[in-house]
Amino acid sequence: MIVSFIYKFFGLFCRAIGLSYSFSYDGEDFALLKYFSGIKNGFFIDIGSHKPVKSSNTFLLYTLGWSGCCVDPLPTLKKSYSLFRGRDLFINAGIVSSENKKQELDFYFYKRYPDNSTFDPIRVEQLKKLFNRHPTSKISVPLLSTEELCGVINKKIGKVDDIHFLNIDTEGFEKSILEDFFSLGKFPWIICVEELGKTLDSLVHGDLHNLMTEKGYILGAKTFLTSIYIKQDKFAELPSPFVREINL
Repeated sequence: MIVSFIYKFFGLFCRAIGLSYSFSYDGEDFALLKYFSGIKNGFFIDIGSHKPVKSSNTFLLYTLGWSGCCVDPLPTLKKSYSLFRGRDLFINAGIVSSENKKQELDFYFYKRYPDNSTFDPIRVEQLKKLFNRHPTSKISVPLLSTEELCGVINKKIGKVDDIHFLNIDTEGFEKSILEDFFSLGKFPWIICVEELGKTLDSLVHGDLHNLMTEKGYILGAKTFLTSIYIKQDKFAELPSPFVREINL
């Protein structure tokens, strides 16, 4: 908790002198703050959260008073979350769709590039072909379906009326997990989802973009790695002054 306060006051100091900073890998938290400005004590779910501070899309929100649930299968992260993210519920497990939960899944672990670790054998082959990266081991990790995850959150945190932000980085299972959330009637205000290897032109013709459009989301921003989708009917509830000029 002391570490969290240090970061919080560091953030206050930086804002006071006009210094910008980001914890995200690709500056996603900058774009998120434009939309979430004015929302205090928001709630997030971060699936494939990886490290609690470095390259996190939710840590900046955490320093501003938000809290939520972070989920990652890497077995080395529990102590780090206890130290840096004491308000958050950390679940050391892999999140998969209900359909994939029925299968036997290997977790391909990359010791040198742990953020590439994945359950998806297709992604493993892509990493071999594109970057000559090979998994160092296959390990067994606990698995939860999206429905089971929501059950754990309800039990540990309490019933959550609004998921303000959902971040998904699961190296290949993003679309199926989103489909599960929607089937459960869960429609977060804003969703960050990793979409690798896509420009804006190719992204808008993809299956994930079609799903998001069908469920009432619009593409609000795109970084090199990540697409940021906003639930269109939530724009009126965003207190941020930055959204007033947006034409829907």
